[in-house]
Amino acid sequence: MSKKILSIIIPAYNEEVTIVTLLDKVLKVKVSLKKEIIIVNDGSTDSTRALIEEWQATKTFSKNETVIIIDKKNGGKGSAVRAGIEKSTGDVVIIQDADLEYDPNDYQKCIDPILRGKTKVVYGSRGRVRLHSSLVFYIGGLMVTYWMNLLFGTSLTDEPTCYKTFDGNLIRTLLFKGSDFRWEPEITAKLLRLGYEIYEVPIKYMPRKMTEGKKISWKDGIIALWTAFLWRFWSINKEKAVLLKIPSEKNNILSQLKEQKILYLLILVSLFIRLLIILPGMQYPEKTFFRPDSSSYIQPALALLETGSYNESPSSTNPATVRSPGFPVFLAGLFVISNYSLGFPVLIFCLISAITCIPIFYAGKLFGKTAAIGAIAALLFGFNITSIAVAPLYLSDTLFTFFAAWQFYFFTRFYCKERLLDLWVAIFLNGVATLIRPTGLFWIIPCLFLLLIFTRKTLIKRLIGVIGCIVVFAILIIPWMARNHMVGAGFRLDTNIGNSFYYYISAAVVSTVTGESTEILRQKWGKETTQEFAAHPEKYPDENSRVQYKLAKAKKIIHQYPLAYLRQLFRPTILLPDVPTFFELLGLTQTGRGTLDILNQKGLIAAVQHYFNDKIWLLSFMLPGLLVVVITYLGCGVKLCCWIIQKKWFLLFFFMAFVPYYLVQPGPIVMPRYHLPALPMMTVMAAMTIGSLWEKWKFRK
Repeated sequence: MSKKILSIIIPAYNEEVTIVTLLDKVLKVKVSLKKEIIIVNDGSTDSTRALIEEWQATKTFSKNETVIIIDKKNGGKGSAVRAGIEKSTGDVVIIQDADLEYDPNDYQKCIDPILRGKTKVVYGSRGRVRLHSSLVFYIGGLMVTYWMNLLFGTSLTDEPTCYKTFDGNLIRTLLFKGSDFRWEPEITAKLLRLGYEIYEVPIKYMPRKMTEGKKISWKDGIIALWTAFLWRFWSINKEKAVLLKIPSEKNNILSQLKEQKILYLLILVSLFIRLLIILPGMQYPEKTFFRPDSSSYIQPALALLETGSYNESPSSTNPATVRSPGFPVFLAGLFVISNYSLGFPVLIFCLISAITCIPIFYAGKLFGKTAAIGAIAALLFGFNITSIAVAPLYLSDTLFTFFAAWQFYFFTRFYCKERLLDLWVAIFLNGVATLIRPTGLFWIIPCLFLLLIFTRKTLIKRLIGVIGCIVVFAILIIPWMARNHMVGAGFRLDTNIGNSFYYYISAAVVSTVTGESTEILRQKWGKETTQEFAAHPEKYPDENSRVQYKLAKAKKIIHQYPLAYLRQLFRPTILLPDVPTFFELLGLTQTGRGTLDILNQKGLIAAVQHYFNDKIWLLSFMLPGLLVVVITYLGCGVKLCCWIIQKKWFLLFFFMAFVPYYLVQPGPIVMPRYHLPALPMMTVMAAMTIGSLWEKWKFRK
């Protein structure tokens, strides 16, 4: 068997000071493979070319060493590397700069993982703490690395390293387009998207300064960030088609294609179901998809478009404070795109609900270690009755759940990959979600608790993580709270908190004690509040004072009935699937019949009988959807019990941060749609249970 070959690609442009010394080092280094030294003169204008010729003429090469010189017009490092790769014949290919920053004695440790079959790509990492030519270059390199990790979910420590080592057949097939320094983020992005693991080994590094010939600049860093982003989403179908023809790469590519097809199919089926449900109501969307709360989102959106100010309505000069700005601003954007169409946002809401399967899929894949777990989790969400029914409504729940799902995914990445960057992204997404709906405001508390007990990180890193979380969250949230304070609404996200606590939460508490209708209580208290404000305008000059009045009234009621309030916090009825809304979208039932009061006073069975009346037979059509709900809850419960039995306390607290937090947050107001943000983790846990049962069944079989 002939000895394997290591192709060493050396791009050189105006390197007369270092080229000979570097070539001597490359020739001298001992490796277990034959050396194919390919020097690419990239149109040098100094004596680099002459020095290479002289060096070649004065050296004696063994049978295990060959030298190839390529001359080309100057086109950038990427073009030189590409020319060298095209000429190479090696089983392994490594890139070597023509300066003296990198030590060829590190070749063997770079090629060993490939020779052992452990991976097909190795990057020599200079480490996070190292010498650097300047602080700007060092920070730039870290930014590119972190950006790549963020986009691809990797744990690289040094993406811009020179010592990139590849399986020869792979890199000769997977050629890149970038002709300058952008070839590096391009090839990294393509490899990661194709499912190749990039293995890192530590290497030595002695940087040179710009005055010594260093050619990269800060502009190349900006280009690298953009290139990585571009190739994260740009089509690589051509690369896949070429790799499919190589027997050694075929299985890997087929696995990637299968995973993508499953995910796309899940999204398409989920979207199709939602579109099918909305068809009957698309002729009159304002009648079908609007709810009592919808106007509090739509009117500020219209005001923003027509007056340029975030006011209560286009005809009002009062700043809008009832809702946080996220969903109204999003609505305004949809109205601009669609020329104020009421049907277009409904379609977008359905699309957002369907693509929420993406973060759930990848979170399940991380947690369960296989794409199958991710697919099952996404399936359970995509076919969930509540997620389908709520999707087209002019309410913030679908958009909030979308960001909450991504928040869950990035926190899962933090748990699995142990990167603070993922944690900070999760906090950022939590901040965005909070600007859509204030339910997420206090999630930072369980997040910080989880970080502090995450013993896989040192105490110093945990403290850095805490500071980073607080800063990121504050930057997102505080400006809007300060805006509300400036317009007289208090230092808060919205003023709907007064209405929620007084007219809804307090009414629900009193209703359970006295049996009175919550609707009648709301009407009664609303009249009393209006009279109070009208009679004492000097006491309630702004929105903040009016909110404080409602909160004080609510506080008094809660203090009067503390046990009733606490009992209301834990309402399993919040987990009920939103079957009523599902049928209302189809025009088969009607809302506004006092079913919520019946539920609070007489229980679930009485509420179902009251709502459906003589149409109870409709429930038979919901059996598949109800089965999905039952599987989700049972599977989630089983996995939770397993964690408790196995004493996996961190995972137990993880669960509490993403499920009970969202289930308890709404308080006594029981709406099925409020449990949607808890579904991502519940579906993943259920999928893990299903996966475990499947493995046990296969083993017994």
